[in-house]
Amino acid sequence: MHHSVVYTEPMLRRAVRLFLWRGVIRRRAWMWLTAIVVPSIGLAVGWRDDPVWISFVEIAVIMLVPLCLLIVWRAHFTNTVGKFRSMTRPVGEFVFGDQDVTIRSELGSMTLPWARFTDVWQTPEFWMIFLGQDQFVTLPVMDIPEETLAFLRSRLPHNS
Repeated sequence: MHHSVVYTEPMLRRAVRLFLWRGVIRRRAWMWLTAIVVPSIGLAVGWRDDPVWISFVEIAVIMLVPLCLLIVWRAHFTNTVGKFRSMTRPVGEFVFGDQDVTIRSELGSMTLPWARFTDVWQTPEFWMIFLGQDQFVTLPVMDIPEETLAFLRSRLPHNS
């Protein structure tokens, strides 16, 4: 099965935001909360009694959380939207076979066996097909027939 798909920048921006929210913030919520709550409690409790440098360390730790999230967002934004912006035609070609899928665009081509995919997140506009915890392929699905989507569902894992 061969399908051409068209990418848009707003769609890819939404994919990056979804990854940041669901794949980074929600998946590691306990870590982010701990990194904010523990120093905040220390700051509140020791505000007047602790040495000033301890307060500065606690404030710095609290500020690291948004900085880390910004760095992760920027890396995925550059990888996803940056590649899109370098294309003259925002078109991808997907060839779905029984054993593998081939993905082509003017940026290159790759063929991956179905077993290489680890997860898929489905939205009405696009699917994010994961090759690992932090690496994904965005597949616009708006113009893909339901028969092909059913075929993909039978080949892709359903972890989340």
